This record gives sequence, C-alpha cells and structure tokens, in this order.
Amino acid sequence: MDGQTPSGPRVLLVDDDIDVLIELQEGLAALGIPARTAATAEEALAMVERDPALQVIVTDLQMPRTDGIELLRKLSARPHARPFAAIVITGHASLDRAVGALRLHAVDFLQKPLSADEVAHAIRRAFGLVEDDEAEEAGARQAASPAAPTARPAYLKALVAARADRDALFAAGLFSDPAWEMMLDLAVAEASGRPISVTSLCIASGAPTTTALRRMDDLKAAGLIDRVPDPRDRRRVLVRLTAQGKERMEAFVSRQAGRFGITLD
Repeated sequence: MDGQTPSGPRVLLVDDDIDVLIELQEGLAALGIPARTAATAEEALAMVERDPALQVIVTDLQMPRTDGIELLRKLSARPHARPFAAIVITGHASLDRAVGALRLHAVDFLQKPLSADEVAHAIRRAFGLVEDDEAEEAGARQAASPAAPTARPAYLKALVAARADRDALFAAGLFSDPAWEMMLDLAVAEASGRPISVTSLCIASGAPTTTALRRMDDLKAAGLIDRVPDPRDRRRVLVRLTAQGKERMEAFVSRQAGRFGITLD
C-alpha cells in the first residue's frame, strides 16, 4: 500500500489503524529506519512472500479477521522460512498474550501508547537477533535439527516480556538495570540454544554501549559470564553464562515458576 520497492526497507509495519501506521512509519524514518506498511495480516503475508529484503515485522495484535497472533503463526509455518524477527504491539497487554507471541518467535512485546524511539530500539535489537540466527543457520546446515522448545525457554521469554509491560506502565528506564537485562537475555539464549554476540547483548540491555560493556565487565568479574570468540566467525565475540551463572539463573527461574505453581521441563 505504500509504494516501496521490493528491494527497499527491511522492516514491515502492520496495523489496521492507518493513522497509527503512518505516524509510526514517519517517526521511524526520522530515526533512520525506513519501513513498509500493511493494513491487514493478509497484505503483510503477501509482502513477506514478495520481498526477500524484509527481516523484521512490527505488528499490532488486535486486528479484524486475522489478528497478530494468527499472522505470526502463519509466518512461522512457512516452509523453509528464512530468519525473521517479530515485534508485537497491543493496547491490551497480558502475560498470556505475551507468551503466545513469544512462543511464535516474537522478540519483543510492546504496549500502546508507545514512541517511535521505543519501537526503533526494539527493531535494532531484532536486527541483531536476525543476524545471530543467520550465522547459526549457516553454521548448522549439516547438523542435526535442534530439540523442540520446552516450557523453560517459553517461561524465560515471558519474564523478558514482563520487562516490556513494566516499561509501558512506569517511566521507561525507571527500574532498569542493564546487568539484569543482560542476564535474562543470556538465560533465554541458553535455553533456546541460540548464541548471542556482544553487540546483540549491548542492544538488548537497553543501555548505552559504554554502560553495557562496563556492566558486562562487572558480570565477568563476578564469575557469571564469559566472552569467547565465535568458532564460526573469529571476528565476532559471543557471550555465555558460566556454570555459576547458569546455576544462579536456574535457581531464580525455578523459584519464580514455583511461586506461580508452574512446572518447568
């Protein structure tokens, strides 16, 4: 609907509210992130099929006929689908909806009203995750297929989604601790079998790069993380939880799940 060429932007915005769609598109363009737009899930699916440049989709959940969850379900069901990241937006946030979206590989869950800056941050983080996925896929073409996801990564992703709910309800950054944000993202990466680079982790922390790197040094000094060269690309450095870091995060997740009567695999 927006007249962009197929080889153009890597971001697709989906919302049945045309005014919101245009406002967000213009706001992102001002921040250096051009985006295509679609007013329906059906239009979005057609664009994804036609345009191989698209890597990130930002979709509203509440849409007529085909909602955002169904759109993500159809995207994830595509045969031989290329790496693709989804960010979901809603005016009616709930943990159940967050878990449903995250199980369909959404990387962020944002609540309206929101700013173009907030969406831009999520998009930049999503680009980092897509790059990680592409590197992992290229290095694992001859490897066995990974095991099916379990309740543990889904629950961890729900904890990450709760962070977006917190920022939507309170002033963004009021309770932010980049070190904890990074530990949560590393736990999700560990549970999902996904390598995460220093660059991606800095983006995920939501802090300036210098602050994120300083907090990364603090976590390493505490014996909770390690930085190691990527065996598939020596130019890239990966971040991993140490045995102590895994043990501490495992204890934290188990305690939180226990409080809600959730049994993790």
